[in-house]
Amino acid sequence: MEQNVRTLGVIFATLALIASVLVMPNVSAEHGEDLHISVVGDDGITSYASSFGHATFSATISSESGSGHTDVMVSASFADGSGWVADQATISDCSDEGTTGSYNAGDLVAGDTIDVCVSVSIQESGSEAGDDVEMTLSVTSTEDTAGDSTNVGIVVSNWRAYSLDAAQSYSEGDTNSYTITVENLRVDESGNDVVHDEDVFIEFTNAGEGWNIDSDNSAWDKMDLTATFGSLPAGGSVDLVLDIQLIGGIVPSSEYIGSNSNIVFTAFDDAGVYALISLEATVANNYALNSVGSGNEYVDNGCNDDTVTLGWTPSIQNFGNNLDSFSVTFDTSDAGAAGWQVDGAENFETGNLLPKFEDGSYGFNVGLHVPAGLPEGTSHGFSMTITSANDASVTQTQTFSATVVQCYGMTLAVDETSGNADPGSSVDFSVTVTNTGNGEDTIDFQTMGAAEWSPALSESASTVASGASAQIVFTLTVPSDASANAQSGSAMVHAYSEACGEDKMGCDYEAHVSVSVRANQVYDITAGYYVNETGVEKKGASVDEGMSVQMKFSLVNNGNGNDEVTLSLANAPAWVALGQETALIGPGQEAMTLTIDVMAPSSDALGDHTFQVVATSADGTTTSTTGDLTVTVTEKSTSGSGPTTEEVDEDDSPGFGILSVIAALGAVLLLRRRS
Repeated sequence: MEQNVRTLGVIFATLALIASVLVMPNVSAEHGEDLHISVVGDDGITSYASSFGHATFSATISSESGSGHTDVMVSASFADGSGWVADQATISDCSDEGTTGSYNAGDLVAGDTIDVCVSVSIQESGSEAGDDVEMTLSVTSTEDTAGDSTNVGIVVSNWRAYSLDAAQSYSEGDTNSYTITVENLRVDESGNDVVHDEDVFIEFTNAGEGWNIDSDNSAWDKMDLTATFGSLPAGGSVDLVLDIQLIGGIVPSSEYIGSNSNIVFTAFDDAGVYALISLEATVANNYALNSVGSGNEYVDNGCNDDTVTLGWTPSIQNFGNNLDSFSVTFDTSDAGAAGWQVDGAENFETGNLLPKFEDGSYGFNVGLHVPAGLPEGTSHGFSMTITSANDASVTQTQTFSATVVQCYGMTLAVDETSGNADPGSSVDFSVTVTNTGNGEDTIDFQTMGAAEWSPALSESASTVASGASAQIVFTLTVPSDASANAQSGSAMVHAYSEACGEDKMGCDYEAHVSVSVRANQVYDITAGYYVNETGVEKKGASVDEGMSVQMKFSLVNNGNGNDEVTLSLANAPAWVALGQETALIGPGQEAMTLTIDVMAPSSDALGDHTFQVVATSADGTTTSTTGDLTVTVTEKSTSGSGPTTEEVDEDDSPGFGILSVIAALGAVLLLRRRS
């Protein structure tokens, strides 16, 4: 904080010093008729001395007309109340001790000059470091009693800083060295040189930028751009060698401002003493330019019908240090060959633009129209070339272009939405994905459906070019135990664009199709021998002539659905008939009530009669035939007991054994009646 306050104080003091220098004249406003006095101090018309030292000046007296003067008197004076008196100034011819207050310099020979020296003692005024005073030096003669006068400055200080370097020449990027010397003026009451052990600061104070300042001296702090000297040797001095580089192109050329540039430093201490040190630089013309506002733009109209219009507002900037004009030319051949319209690309001249430090620039507008529906990565545009009027080697080319980004889209179709198959068999669906985006897309596939129907894909991903299609196969397998007409329910194929990334939930680039499969009815029947409860197959039966008997056979539905089976006899005699011609039987069930009615004729039928039962499923093609069934017709009985017949156990033919019993009873009654 203290350093910042001190720096601000130095800046204000510096500005005040600049103002005092500007208003302090080299000659007084009160001119005589002829005499003239000019004075030189340590720094212009200002000299420095410590509290016990002497401030010195040299003065030259001349005649403006060139005529001679007699009794030329030089005198010193201070303002009333300043605490300073004329006798503190000793004036001499620079070779002897001189006199205090005033000095008779003798006669001025026509056409000649007189040199005098002035030494002002500081001690008598009681001044301390940081004080200053203005002294008036006057000259008169017998011939010019009004004479001439000039005001000079005296600064009480234990040191002074200065540079003796002449102006140095710069082109952009050049580095030159300057030396600032800090001289110790401090003496004791006896006039002996003593060490000055209080800080003296040298600080860069240019208002603008454009100079890179460095030094190998350890006193220099590059961050603060300040050198700090904590001690000055008695009667000696220290040198600060600065390497100063011209950078940034923001320092105006000497031609532009009509003078050299000043690299200004302020020397100061904590006592309030300050001084300006101005290093001169002759800056050569530097021509440079910069253009902003161009570049490439990305457009997303590859999947729609909208032309995109782009606009740029480029600015041509004079980055030189002098006035410059620029020619601007355009090359629109690339955009033109692609059929892209360009706006505002007409060649022109900017006219003179102010240099960089005054922000000289020229702005304008250009545009480009990008047609819709172009492939991803399509890029076209135009270029602009800018050339300095003062230096043709200073040129820059900028491009204005547009690139079509990838857009995503797809359609998904399936060859059919439903199918059917036998249990254990599969149905394949051909799924076609079409890339409606404008660039190659890798599409992932996922399935959704009942696990027992084993949904499966021929591949999990396909890379598809823009406008192209790819096919995959989606397979559903009917469970082996599926009943007839069982349904898979809706099974889906989802397709996801690579634009979805890992998180596919709610992705905008998804398509899906749904399919279903129905299980076919499988017809499979088995017609065979009836097996009683004891496990005995019943392949035949015996019956007396004129009697009847009932036989049974088995029928099993091995299919997966209800089957209405048609029954018929093969090779059977006319007196053998089926108990029923159709049977409705469920899947996996066995018909328990299927019978064959045998009505043996009363004659001409003795012996074995072999036949079969043929069962035909509802599909009309699936059949099953029993093995040979045999009916043996025996001669009817002539005994008193009447005829007999082989009876089937009631348990073996429920419902039909009663018929045999009734028939037998009827036969017995008939025989008895005859007897």
